[in-house]
Amino acid sequence: MEKQNDKKPLEKSSHKLVKPHLGRIFLSRLFDIIICSIPTIVLSFLNPIHDWKTFLINIPISQTILFLYFILIPYFLKGNTLGKLIFNLRLKKEDESKIKLKDIFFREFYFLYIPLLFQIVVQIIMGIIIFTNSKDTDLNFVLKIINSIGYTFLAMWFIYIPLTIYLQKENISSIDLKLNTRVYYLEKILVFEKKEVNKKHVHLENEKPGKIDISEIDKIIGEENE
Repeated sequence: MEKQNDKKPLEKSSHKLVKPHLGRIFLSRLFDIIICSIPTIVLSFLNPIHDWKTFLINIPISQTILFLYFILIPYFLKGNTLGKLIFNLRLKKEDESKIKLKDIFFREFYFLYIPLLFQIVVQIIMGIIIFTNSKDTDLNFVLKIINSIGYTFLAMWFIYIPLTIYLQKENISSIDLKLNTRVYYLEKILVFEKKEVNKKHVHLENEKPGKIDISEIDKIIGEENE
């Protein structure tokens, strides 16, 4: 009797790079931002900014964390962040060349550093106004206006980026078009191969029903012709 395991197909897996869903890219970026923000949030609680000293401590530390997470570490991970790896996304060059440090830097400068630098400039302006004016002056209205400008630009930038990607025919950002880079989804493909098993029949051995030897037929035909 044939074993039951011999009837099961052999399962193999391979991968191919396909166009990703925009929702997957968004979740990957959101995951990266949340993970990278945790140390900065903890730092702001442990050392809140209330003067120039704390400002000059917190900003360089938070920027260093940002640089490590989004630029330096991805350089050693072939352009991929932790979010991309978890969501099975891969950053590739169209010509299949190696992802360079400058490619990662310019991508993140476009996606992250432009709105971030604008926000830092806004915070510096607010800090200068606070620390250079007397405590008797009511600056709440002015500070609210400046702060609102900063957050408005931030919101508009993060609306502009996904909108331009969505409207582009291939759903590719302008910076990726310039750098010749693409984000792909690493899709897993299952390949099934039927396992062929040559077994002897319990009683007939190799002489199974329906198995015909062509040489025997030719021999019989030759004898009839004689």
